[in-house]
Amino acid sequence: MTVANQRPHNRVKHQANIQVVANAESYNLEMRDFSDSGLYLFCENTCIFDIQEQVRVQMLEFDGVPVLDAEVVRSEENIVFAVEFIQ
Repeated sequence: MTVANQRPHNRVKHQANIQVVANAESYNLEMRDFSDSGLYLFCENTCIFDIQEQVRVQMLEFDGVPVLDAEVVRSEENIVFAVEFIQ
């Protein structure tokens, strides 16, 4: 796998609003794509998240969607960042 694509699962392009909670702060961000193992999220200031930081994510499109624990695994030029679900 290349550095740009370290996910073991295929990515599915889908835009959706995602709530990310970290350090008692809540952010509503837009998802670029997802896989079975994580999400790729747009964020104008990815510096608000540290690599290896534990976050909680939830899709906001539907009621009753579970909140998932995740870890920030990559950040790219203050544009997007990736989270991997914690099993």
